[in-house]
Parts: sequence; C-alpha cells; structure tokens
Amino acid sequence: MVRNSGLTLVELLTTLMIMSIVFTFCLPLGFSNNEKNQLQVLEHEISTAIRYTRNKALLHHLPLILTPLPNSVDWSEGMILFVDNKNHHYTERDTMIHQWNWLKKGIRVSWKGFYSKNYLLFASDINRLASSGHFTLQDSKGESVKLVINRLGRMSRQTQ
Repeated sequence: MVRNSGLTLVELLTTLMIMSIVFTFCLPLGFSNNEKNQLQVLEHEISTAIRYTRNKALLHHLPLILTPLPNSVDWSEGMILFVDNKNHHYTERDTMIHQWNWLKKGIRVSWKGFYSKNYLLFASDINRLASSGHFTLQDSKGESVKLVINRLGRMSRQTQ
C-alpha cells in the first residue's frame, strides 16, 4: 500500500487561519513601535543639530541662529542655520550654513524660548547670553519628549 505524505485541505486552511490571526494581532504593535522609533530618531536629529550649532558658533566665533524653514513658522518641517542678523530672521541676503528637513509624519515639533518665539540664538563665546527654552516633540498618540536647552547651549531630555 502506498502512503501519501502531505497536508490535507483542512489542515492547510487551519494553519493559514492561525497564521493570519497571529499576524493580525501583531500588526498594531509594529505600527506603535515604528512611531516610537520615529520620535526617537527626530529627538536625536534635533539634539545633533543643536550640538553642531553650538560647537560651530564657539569654534568660528560667530553668533548663529536656528529658525524654522524659510516661509514657515512650523518647526515640524525642519530648520535652518545661519549667521545672526539684526532681526533674527533669515532673508535671501543671508548665507545659509545648514538646513535640516524632517520627514516624520505625525510628529509635531514646537519651540518655546525665553525672549525668542521663532528662533534659537547661539552666542559666539561662553560669556555672552544665548537663547534658552525647550523643544517639545509630540507624536499622534500624545507621547511627548521635551528637550530643554540652557543659556550655554547645553541640552537635557525630559519625558512627559
């Protein structure tokens, strides 16, 4: 007698059904982790930009400004770095040193500074004042992180 080895149709359908149920339950966990990772990546990018700006201002003895992208007041899109001018706003005559673009959907970035609503000033030496304040990063689920910047341009992280 010849014996066939393999799966019957019922066994195959049962296996596929169990696999699809497990996949359905695991899918939302993947989206949640992805959004959390995007928040961490953006936090790292902003902290790197702040350290870069602070070091560049001190090394080159130039007062530097971080502002949102030109023609925007939304920090969620990105920011630019340029040499400070009298009005602390970027114009076409100013030389842009660096531009950061955030491509993170669903994450809102806001800046609240002491005496500076739309810019972050970095002094050319440690004895002068620089802007202090905090960035708030918030995802669509309400999870937020606060990056606090002191007058020396140093940063600390606070979770809310």
